[in-house]
Amino acid sequence: MIPPTTSRAELPSPSDDALRLSDALAAEIRREIERSGGWLDFARYMQLALYAPGLGYYSAGSTKLGAAGDFVTAPELSRSFARALGLTLDAELGAAAANDVLELGAGSGALAANLLDTFARLGRNVRYSILEPSADLRQRQQRALARFGGRVQWLERLPTSPFTGVVVANEVLDALPVARFAIEGGEPCALGVAANGPGFGWRTAPASPELVAAVRAIERSLGRPLSNGYRSEVCLVLPPWLGALGASVARGSLLFVDYGLTRGDYYHEQRADGTLICHYRHRAHRDPFAYPGLQDITAWVDFSACAEAGAEAGFVVAGFTTQGQYLLSVLAALPPALAVELASPQEQSALKTLILPGEMGERFKVVLLRKGVDGPDLPGKDFRYRL
Repeated sequence: MIPPTTSRAELPSPSDDALRLSDALAAEIRREIERSGGWLDFARYMQLALYAPGLGYYSAGSTKLGAAGDFVTAPELSRSFARALGLTLDAELGAAAANDVLELGAGSGALAANLLDTFARLGRNVRYSILEPSADLRQRQQRALARFGGRVQWLERLPTSPFTGVVVANEVLDALPVARFAIEGGEPCALGVAANGPGFGWRTAPASPELVAAVRAIERSLGRPLSNGYRSEVCLVLPPWLGALGASVARGSLLFVDYGLTRGDYYHEQRADGTLICHYRHRAHRDPFAYPGLQDITAWVDFSACAEAGAEAGFVVAGFTTQGQYLLSVLAALPPALAVELASPQEQSALKTLILPGEMGERFKVVLLRKGVDGPDLPGKDFRYRL
């Protein structure tokens, strides 16, 4: 991911077909705003913009990931990323005496393909499942993973029978819809969406009791009130989302990789407009109302909230580190069976992007949650004390 440096006026113009798709989604959102009395909670807007059937960003047919899409994720950059994750997941499977792997939101299928190859090199015959809410991405994954035949299955929902194994998710937490809030007169208010001419704009409204409670909990954790005018976001769906995982996983591990911060940094006074970010054709900007359905909308992950929600769901935080620290530690000790050719300029450049602090190395974090199992330490410097 790249820092937001692009204004809406600098974004490339969509094709006529893409604009028609965006206009159709905008019309649907406008109708929902009208049904809601002229104001729509931002989390609901984000849900529609990303997942509205046939029209949302992850539900329509445009290319999203890779050089031809809007952003590139770690699995597309280098096989080393999957080699490292595969080695960690193999250790977690060994600790759980299991062979089941569940990937959430598998994107292009690149991570699944490289993980399956890694497991094969390690001599582990896994049962690989994917839970993918996007029908469009599911079709892309099925094409990308066709060579693995029946070794991969796609699920419609989380397993209802007790699941023992590992769950892995790369850049999934950041796509969970977030509520936006502002502090006015010392009180939290909700930042939502209203019609603004032919488009949409921000409008405040009284905050729900749930949002007020969440903001006050953040302030208690920080030991200070948020200042007037402060704007940010909170992921109210994270606790029930992890709760559903806790109800599904009887024993095993969750491995999440995503860009984010711990709470003290996330809600720092200097970060007074939150972390909301949009991606369109490899440009990053902060206007979620530009071209609805044609751009990705995300927010950075509050990993302190992730740890708390995980604990409520029955998990313990077994490890937390930066992606750079994690990859440096794992790649330095890769067994010969997992060696990746590092001599090519392309692979060296990819590794620098994944590891260097100014690139993805510091912004991205790796968190390991366990339930009912013990295993080795997560590679990399242990930053759990920051949570």
